Amino acid sequence: MRFNRFIVQYVLGAVCVMWLFVSYTPYDEFVANCIRGVGVALVIVGVIGRLYATMFIGGMKNAGTDGNSFIDYGAYSLCRNPLYLFSFIGFLGILALKAQLVLVLVGGLLFLWIYRMTILGEEEFLGQKFGEKYQQFLHNTSRFFPSFANFSCPEKIEVRPKFFHKELRRALNWFIGVVAILVIEVLHSFGVLPNLYIMY
Repeated sequence: MRFNRFIVQYVLGAVCVMWLFVSYTPYDEFVANCIRGVGVALVIVGVIGRLYATMFIGGMKNAGTDGNSFIDYGAYSLCRNPLYLFSFIGFLGILALKAQLVLVLVGGLLFLWIYRMTILGEEEFLGQKFGEKYQQFLHNTSRFFPSFANFSCPEKIEVRPKFFHKELRRALNWFIGVVAILVIEVLHSFGVLPNLYIMY
């Protein structure tokens, strides 16, 4: 049975939402706000990175521009999974808004575990579809962490606006999430929401 990350994400997402409303940081406001500031910066990096990767892959994930290839240039010459990489960065930023470093660590490890299963399944599928050429791509290009050693980008690329616009809407959701979490943190700081659990 193929690993379904969405079921796990929904369950963990529900737990995280509950945690948002009942927990608070033990750090003083200056330290907590510094952590939150880093979180906002990570979300911005994550969103920009996802937009950059989407320019190359949007609508062409499993078939390339001609229906018979895969994307191996631009963001995809830096690493094989730039969308997941920048989602990871943005996700760490979202978690950091709670100013609970243990939450960032545990959440980051869970993300890597979930997406490792997803990535392995995708690599198996693409390897069967594209054969030796894809195996060479696996050999030359990092799975997750970027390397500029083999960066390449053609002078012109095909961009499918429908998918780029979809990613722009997702970007808006990221920032709505940032604002919502920061409002919740303000409510915690004024005692409007309960601080039942304090976690470093």
